[in-house]
Amino acid sequence: MAKPTNEMEWLIDIYGHDYSIKAPKDVEKIKLSQMVSKLGFFYEKFRNAIDYNEEHLVRRNSIERFLRRQLLLLLEKDSLKISESLIHEFIRARYLPNETLPETFIAEVARPIKKYIEIIDYININRLPNGTKLTDWIIGVASSEINEKLTPDTKEVATVNLMYSHLVDNITFRKTNIDEKEKNLQIYIATLRTLLKSDPSTSRYFLLKLYLPNWNLMNTEETQIFCHNLYSIKDKIDKNLAHPISFQLARIIKSQSVFFNILREVMENNKDNLKELFAEPELLESAIEEVVVTNYKKIKGKLIGTILRVILYIFFTKTILALAIELPYDYFIVHEINWYALGTNIIFHPLLMFFIAMTIKIPGVKNTQIIISEIKKIVYGEERKLVFKAKGLMRRGSFSYLIFNFIYIIMFAFSFGIIISILRYFHFNALSGLLFIFFLTIVSFFGFRLRNLAKQLSVIPRKDNLFSFIVDFISLPIIRVGRFFSTNFAKINIFLFLLDFLIETPFKMLVEFLEKTVSFINDKREEIIE
Repeated sequence: MAKPTNEMEWLIDIYGHDYSIKAPKDVEKIKLSQMVSKLGFFYEKFRNAIDYNEEHLVRRNSIERFLRRQLLLLLEKDSLKISESLIHEFIRARYLPNETLPETFIAEVARPIKKYIEIIDYININRLPNGTKLTDWIIGVASSEINEKLTPDTKEVATVNLMYSHLVDNITFRKTNIDEKEKNLQIYIATLRTLLKSDPSTSRYFLLKLYLPNWNLMNTEETQIFCHNLYSIKDKIDKNLAHPISFQLARIIKSQSVFFNILREVMENNKDNLKELFAEPELLESAIEEVVVTNYKKIKGKLIGTILRVILYIFFTKTILALAIELPYDYFIVHEINWYALGTNIIFHPLLMFFIAMTIKIPGVKNTQIIISEIKKIVYGEERKLVFKAKGLMRRGSFSYLIFNFIYIIMFAFSFGIIISILRYFHFNALSGLLFIFFLTIVSFFGFRLRNLAKQLSVIPRKDNLFSFIVDFISLPIIRVGRFFSTNFAKINIFLFLLDFLIETPFKMLVEFLEKTVSFINDKREEIIE
């Protein structure tokens, strides 16, 4: 028999409870038409398919989109109406269950919405400087709080607190000149970023709750006091999130989040016999191994699916571009069709993606053994020594800054110089060459992201050697440019803009109207039966 730590026993107790929202038997439940709900569900699926987001951010982003539509486009001020509309929309999208939530839940969700309406009204009435950015900041925080209200994350937050307290006790800072309070705050932020994979809006919401413990219960008077201090609080939070050591610390702590994520999954899978499981280390080992192996299989399946989609997407996109742009350009402008360049531009990048895919490996037995060993240390309170050494940040304009940026420019010139030389040797014209380089950078960035996906459970440090240095030297500039193209082109999505502002609002209003029509007809039918 082994005894878990007091913190671990506290977490076991939390995971033994069910925190899902349920309606008492004598309370009326929110019920929507199954027929109309299908329209909302298929639209949400379509919307998410064309605007890829991480799975854990889909709900929050959907709430943010909803709030922008209601508060900024429709200028709705009634928090109860907004709450009802949001809950109905989420039931249709199947983010929330139908015929499960009590009608009183609408008023509960309306409370935080009312608070954010008051804050946005304050910004608009007083015409605060940078009001648009300030409103965006507030709506991001609002979407995080409302998401928490709709789908309580009690167990996740408890795991965050366990990981935070464990790191505070076991991590040693070196080469840093920040005080203890700031160290602890940065550990907390790094825990949010690695364990919850929180985006900026979610991190801001958690810090608001940290600075203002009464945030979720504030009345109108307290909200007005907050509004008077809005700029100072916002600046303080954003400054904390942008601290020089913040992302360095998150990179170090990332491997630690693997242990707590696996631990969380083990507890979810065994919530009916948690005390017995953690009392027997051998049983715990088996449960951890089962979860880890299952996750390896999930990652492998996700990789295969993603790789196939990317290869097909690149192949068809390149074929269309070749026929629609390259071929006419060669024929009408250059007056010579380079079939070799045309064929290479169609075939090379899908083959490169396939080659990158073949070199991606899922972690193995050694990685699993380390995960089991480290989780047992966390559970039973064995000492774990973690050291964080802050890397010195180069000041803009300093000698070191100029030298290393010069080296970076050389890396870019060398990498793209080689590519351009090869393309010129094979007589690629300007357009063919640009398309080749563009897709090379995109494929390289996709490959880099897929490698990171495969390594998300890896806790074995990477071993650098001469070969890996040469590969990094050549590929890093290409991946960097691919990242730039990928992130910036995603922002300039005209179709998404048109969908959100010209199609979504009338479509959602039509769905709401159909819902009320179906409800009205059902009521009349019931009257006839009576």
